[in-house]
Amino acid sequence: MTILRLVRNFTTIALFVALALSATTQPAQSQNKDSQKPQDPATLRIETELVQIDLVVTDKQGKIVKNLKREDFQVFDNGKPQTITHFSVGTATRQANWIRTESKSGNKTAPALPTAPPPAAIDVGRYLVLAVDDIHLKAGNLLLAKQTLNKFIDRQLGASDQVAVITTSGQVGMFQQFTNNREALHRAVDRLSAATRKATNDFDIPRITPYQAELIEDGDRDALEIAVQELMVKQNLDRRMATTASQTRARMIIQENNSLSNATLSTIENTVRDLRGLSGRKVLVLMSDGFLLGGQRNGIQYDIRRITDAATRAGVVIYSLDARGLMAMPETMDASSPGFFGTGALAGARMRIESASIEAERDGMFALAEDTGGKAIFNNNDLNLGLQKILDDTESYYLLAFEPTVSYRDGRFRKLEIKIPGRPELKVRTRKGYFAPDDKAAEKSERDAAKAAEKDKNKTPEKLAGEAKSAVEKQVTAGLSSLFQRREVPVEIAVTFLNAPGEGIQTDVIAHLEASALKFEQILDRRRAKVDLIGVVYREDGKSEQSFSEAINLNLRQATYDFTIKNGITYVKRLLLKPGFYQVRLVARDDGGAQIGTASNWFEVPDLNKKQLTLSSIFFPMANQLKDITDPNQTSPEANGGPGQAPDRPAVVYRRFKSGSTFDFMVFAYNATPDAKGTTDLAVQTQIYSGNQLVVATPLKNFVTDSQQAPQTPQTDQALRNQGGQAYLARLNLDKFAPGEYELRLLVIDRNAKASAKRTINFTVE
Repeated sequence: MTILRLVRNFTTIALFVALALSATTQPAQSQNKDSQKPQDPATLRIETELVQIDLVVTDKQGKIVKNLKREDFQVFDNGKPQTITHFSVGTATRQANWIRTESKSGNKTAPALPTAPPPAAIDVGRYLVLAVDDIHLKAGNLLLAKQTLNKFIDRQLGASDQVAVITTSGQVGMFQQFTNNREALHRAVDRLSAATRKATNDFDIPRITPYQAELIEDGDRDALEIAVQELMVKQNLDRRMATTASQTRARMIIQENNSLSNATLSTIENTVRDLRGLSGRKVLVLMSDGFLLGGQRNGIQYDIRRITDAATRAGVVIYSLDARGLMAMPETMDASSPGFFGTGALAGARMRIESASIEAERDGMFALAEDTGGKAIFNNNDLNLGLQKILDDTESYYLLAFEPTVSYRDGRFRKLEIKIPGRPELKVRTRKGYFAPDDKAAEKSERDAAKAAEKDKNKTPEKLAGEAKSAVEKQVTAGLSSLFQRREVPVEIAVTFLNAPGEGIQTDVIAHLEASALKFEQILDRRRAKVDLIGVVYREDGKSEQSFSEAINLNLRQATYDFTIKNGITYVKRLLLKPGFYQVRLVARDDGGAQIGTASNWFEVPDLNKKQLTLSSIFFPMANQLKDITDPNQTSPEANGGPGQAPDRPAVVYRRFKSGSTFDFMVFAYNATPDAKGTTDLAVQTQIYSGNQLVVATPLKNFVTDSQQAPQTPQTDQALRNQGGQAYLARLNLDKFAPGEYELRLLVIDRNAKASAKRTINFTVE
């Protein structure tokens, strides 16, 4: 527990702080050490123009090589050798040590390459972005992709992996944030649908593919003749009219195709750039039927080097997976296809064009993977095997960093090359380069900023206050929409629900933030800070269901300040929500430091009116917390030992336990079916998973509180019964658990109704 007691009812933070303040009158220390931020010892903070690149090394058989050292590598920047200043090795479960960098003093450029985020409190393995190109996926291939992804979530997802599902059209709603919640990921996949093209259709006359349209525009006679002949035969047009109609239609298709390809590439680039503030192994998997670059490879439509540069700065590797699998023959050459037309020489010309189209559509996917250090997986009918190859390929990697010997600040693209002298059998896969800083662009930005500052001198205080408020709102909005958790102000949340007799399901959002990250101001004998908490509850379709906000004003004497810095702050917000599947997103903004922290959580509010067996959330009550969960009248921090004590942080939020220790867990069952005598018969099985591997499965036990497994008191036992359901409380021994991420699954069986229900929650063994 922390300065605020973990309680079931909602009480304002100001009340708790007032109670805490009344407990001490010790004077404050004269020195202000509160502005120091916690820093991950594995993350260095230096000022330099640094280039960091992660890479994979494989042998002739394509197997990962894991035993190389710093001296085995040579780095070349535009052909010039560089000195490797930093070397680290990372795995799928233990990330390499990235260096957080900032621009040198006086530099007129953007931050160096790359800028890592503040240290994360929770270790994760890989960050996987599953990018589904619904713009280019055909309906049949999208269905296969959905089946593949659902199987991947159930069987292949690693225990410490975090996954985000995005689409190139942006149609997935709120599911783009990283999560390991399998239910949320399944729902995201199930919502996928193919985007509709307007300019092309298999039933069009003439049927012109995007690649054929580009050939027509480039003057390919065969490509034009196929379309002209189809119009002349099927619509009885003369050659002049058929030629004009074909050329006009080709231009429409090219315009639409360029727009769609740009949308796909822009989404990928923006996603990659958004990941720049996240440290660790970051992998983007693009599932697509392919798309045309046309002149885009040379920058006419879209300079794909922008994505390469973004990937280098953000440390992202892109893998491409062709959802079409092995293609023996183009679809349009099947006589049963709606677009089939022509025989003889005409059919031969179409075959040539369609075959070339397959490779052209793969060119963009290949370039994205090849230029960012990933792989393109084509001609593979088992898409799950393709995903497994990607997981295997990201099991181990190297991280190198260097400071360029000459700083070319011209904004031009710099080519990177990594060599392993004396080992020609080894292949290095990494990013192809990056754009150098641009002093001219930076100077223009400085001039614009100076002009804006000069204009500010003439603005009224009201105008400046309005602009400051707008800037805060934009910062909060950015936090709510962030793809990953922001940790300048470390905050974690959990969502729990219980059935309150006569009131229905009550949902509590429990947040805990680290006060040591806040910027306190010392005024006389007090330490003052302000934190704004902004929360939004979204439905799974992305629409807002409910929002809340709270200003936490801290005005602490020294003893309470020390207690708060050590234990953090816990905030509880009770929500009344209709049954459904939701996501809550929370932003904690430090007013003094103008920094934010974010957290999110998926949860389901069940419908007890369906009279089906239903389980509450799984709770992790410590011995002195059992009554808190069931008794909403505990409001004073004095009951938890008062300032100066060191109670545990809320286990329901952090769920982190020491190896060899034990923890208690509890769940309530509702709507159990009684037999003719009015007796219910519930059984429960506890299952522990590590990733997709079953570690422990207990025998079925009667659904009763076992006093030998977990401590009970008459008061707590009565409180449990008052929840309108049946409680199960048990203890798990972690003696044989290795450190890592685990999933606790509770399976409850109603023997009378022959029905079952389950509830899952993740926890960490340290």
